[in-house]
Amino acid sequence: MVDLTEDYGFALDKLRPVSRDDQREIYWYSSHLETDSAQFVLLDRKESGSYETCSTVTRFTNEVSVWMDVGARFCVIAPTGLIALAELTGGGRDAGFVRLKLTIWRGTY
Repeated sequence: MVDLTEDYGFALDKLRPVSRDDQREIYWYSSHLETDSAQFVLLDRKESGSYETCSTVTRFTNEVSVWMDVGARFCVIAPTGLIALAELTGGGRDAGFVRLKLTIWRGTY
């Protein structure tokens, strides 16, 4: 689990939040989780949160709203080859943070 507040981010191989200006693959800016180096794929509720899904679905985006409902999931494909499933498990608009549960795979993507 990672708790993330505005202007902070992290890289999948270093799950310690750092300033948005440091190297990171996921960061919170304004009302979105954004990336400069990875690819996000927002999953539909009916889609499996598996390695296979995250490594084959190609609806890429570079931002995901932090105001998603608890339970919303998205994939993160990092340039290092790591692939992650991120699930919103807490926080949100009124809390001032988002809590992400991460499952990380070493991919071949």
